[in-house]
Amino acid sequence: MQMKTCEYILHHLLPPVRHACLLVPELTLSILTSSHPLWHVPYEEAMTKLDRSDPWWAFLWPGSQGLSRYLLDNKSLIRGRHVLDIGCGCGASAIAAKMAGAVNVIANDIDKNALIATCHNARLNNITIDKYSSDNILENSLLTFKKNTIDMLIIGDMCYDDQLAKQILNLIIVARQYHIHVLLADPGRYSFKSIVFNQLNDKMKCTCEYPIVDRDYIESDFKTIQIWTT
Repeated sequence: MQMKTCEYILHHLLPPVRHACLLVPELTLSILTSSHPLWHVPYEEAMTKLDRSDPWWAFLWPGSQGLSRYLLDNKSLIRGRHVLDIGCGCGASAIAAKMAGAVNVIANDIDKNALIATCHNARLNNITIDKYSSDNILENSLLTFKKNTIDMLIIGDMCYDDQLAKQILNLIIVARQYHIHVLLADPGRYSFKSIVFNQLNDKMKCTCEYPIVDRDYIESDFKTIQIWTT
């Protein structure tokens, strides 16, 4: 049997959720929430229905919620910017950046299904993302910054293990060399604190903190999402 396409899942199995989460009610997204019947069945059964193992693009993670909220609350900081959203997932932050007045937004994810989901969700919000990229930027950020006009890098909750945190650290270091403003959202993960912040503590500051108010995505003891900037 042929695998369900991402387009089929988005159009037939994940109907648009208006007011996608409590923190960012402005967004409409095709995502999996507690209002969906699949939320209430065993995880393996839900994934079988979706014909996927881990469709990260089907969820609106706390880091993306906080980052999207910050972008929409700080339009004067975003307006006129050329933004790169790395690890865009469902596309919430890329869409929020465009809503906030960014002149150009690149949505990047190594999972091409995430790019399909981002394009779908952008249409739901009457937004056009300027470019989609599946390049592995974490392995070749220098080339990306050389061939694209970028003055803002936005990073959702990506420091969930040491390897990724080290790659994010290197990405931020290179971005700073190109005078690219960095916004990073993190709910307090150990890998972020021990690797990224430990190395950049004199160059990063927490500019905002949001409570995790949506009970759909509660992890461990995380209670807030912090927005860090360079």
